[in-house]
Amino acid sequence: MSASLHASDVTDAARLPRRHWLGLSLGLGLALAARGGLATPAAGVPATDKRLPALIPDDVLLDYQRFLAGRDAVGISDFGGPHARRDVIEVLLMQQALALQDSELRLGLTPMPTSQRLQAELRSGHAACSATSYWREDFPQADGLLFSDALLGEGEFEVGFYTTPENERALSARSLRDLQGLRVLSNRSWRVDWLTLEQLGFTELQHVASWNLMPRMVQQGRADLLLAPFQPTSDLSMTVEGVRLVPVPGLKLRMRGTRHFLVSRTHPLGPRLREQLNAGLARLRQQGVVRRAYEQCGFFNARVAGWARL
Repeated sequence: MSASLHASDVTDAARLPRRHWLGLSLGLGLALAARGGLATPAAGVPATDKRLPALIPDDVLLDYQRFLAGRDAVGISDFGGPHARRDVIEVLLMQQALALQDSELRLGLTPMPTSQRLQAELRSGHAACSATSYWREDFPQADGLLFSDALLGEGEFEVGFYTTPENERALSARSLRDLQGLRVLSNRSWRVDWLTLEQLGFTELQHVASWNLMPRMVQQGRADLLLAPFQPTSDLSMTVEGVRLVPVPGLKLRMRGTRHFLVSRTHPLGPRLREQLNAGLARLRQQGVVRRAYEQCGFFNARVAGWARL
């Protein structure tokens, strides 16, 4: 989730193994030093092609592969269906934007276990970019980083308060005052999320280091709520590693800030990558693709248009 606020259909199936990366040459004599992770070519790119290392949270990569189901990412025009969610769709938008502008900028997706590790790899120039968006406000110190044009603008990021179907107290909340007495999970590293909840007056705010732990904690009764984007399911529910969560009806939260792809300032192709990515994203917006993608995956959700915004 700051990778933020991401919901997943990840089940209890085995996670992706973390092996040492294969060196990824860019024809510039730059090889990616051996790091923990599994190098995965972007869909539709032959394994022999030279690829820019693009970093992605490991749970997002798993859902991305499930969503593609062998399809070519560049050719996809329907962004809905099983395993579609904001993070997954953003990986597709990045690849489609680059394909419109610069066919030489091909991506090799490499999973990262934490946001901190991802940032370190980008700042050092060992990787070229992130494959999903991040809050600009989460990076007060931007050394070593460049930012794409905003993928999501101010006020476009809306989320729900998710809980279990059995939590009657949470589901009966009808105002901010009702919510303030509930226990909410977040991560202090997600600056926008944490500060927003503090500013709204939540006093029972618990730090959890990993997103994947949060749904289970809510299920076990150790907390009442977590923040997550609305889903394309018929009842807006989401299932994370076997835990089903539903939103508190009638209430939503508009997050303040803008979201951007991260690009390495120290990578040899970083400036070129940002320039071509921005140009490609502009073309996708003009074609209506960006808006349609967020709508079809459920992130821009018409069914909550009338809900009270906190």
